[in-house]
Amino acid sequence: MKATILHNVSPDVVEKCSAITGIEVTLQKPDDADIQIVLAKFIPTDKLKVIQTTSAGVDHLEFSRLPDGVELFSNAGTFSDPVAEHAFAMILSHEKKICHFFSETRKGNYRKESVGTLSGRTLGILGHGGIGRSCARLAKAFGMNVNAFTRSPREDPNVDRFLSTAEELVSNCDILLLALPKTKATLGIVNSELLGRFNGDIIVNMARSDIVAENDLKAFLKRNPEKVYLSDVWWNEPEVKFPLPENAFLTPHVGGISKESAENAILKACTNVRRYLDGHPENRVNIEEYR
Repeated sequence: MKATILHNVSPDVVEKCSAITGIEVTLQKPDDADIQIVLAKFIPTDKLKVIQTTSAGVDHLEFSRLPDGVELFSNAGTFSDPVAEHAFAMILSHEKKICHFFSETRKGNYRKESVGTLSGRTLGILGHGGIGRSCARLAKAFGMNVNAFTRSPREDPNVDRFLSTAEELVSNCDILLLALPKTKATLGIVNSELLGRFNGDIIVNMARSDIVAENDLKAFLKRNPEKVYLSDVWWNEPEVKFPLPENAFLTPHVGGISKESAENAILKACTNVRRYLDGHPENRVNIEEYR
């Protein structure tokens, strides 16, 4: 079998991928390849058998063009730690009023104010995949209680309770972390009904904007100016419509970006290609959840 990388990468990376997979790996030669390693787009060919993404999410792929019988694998877990770090950077910045104090001291105002703490508070994680597990681990380091809801609970020493419904989770947390993949089933899952059950004060979205019903969230934030929405994603990005709600704080989808992340993602994808060739791949995507 042969694989091709549909990325702009150096010959050195291609050589590393060949060593990891144990097969010939080319750059931008889909017609000859059984396996395509892709970021944003795949190219349907007669020979195509497997698509391995370098991204954790796959909702951006054109599933209508996916040939029947082609298997799809994601790169889930690759960016979980940096994304979790970003989530807590946003939470801590808000709780400790970092941006506020920075702005005030730059103006010459050196004035103490009380700040929040995470210890003893409850984090509710909606979606217990790689990002959710990494966030649970960090939450425990801060002395937090951790609840989670997922379709398929798996043992995690950092989760105190797996709750039986999303509604129960939202009703039993101070900080709600959104870490669900975007599928047909999760589109708009965070709606006015779910938001109405939220008794905490911070919602953090490290997933996709479309798992939240936009108008419902904006109405919720307007009704509850004391609550905040911290998000690394937004609707229609990068063409974000401003102004944002006063109690929404946004970063431009940078949670998983680092100097090392791009190459590491490709090499991890190639490791899963090797697993596929050995008969035990990880992160197989249920294509029907996206069509």
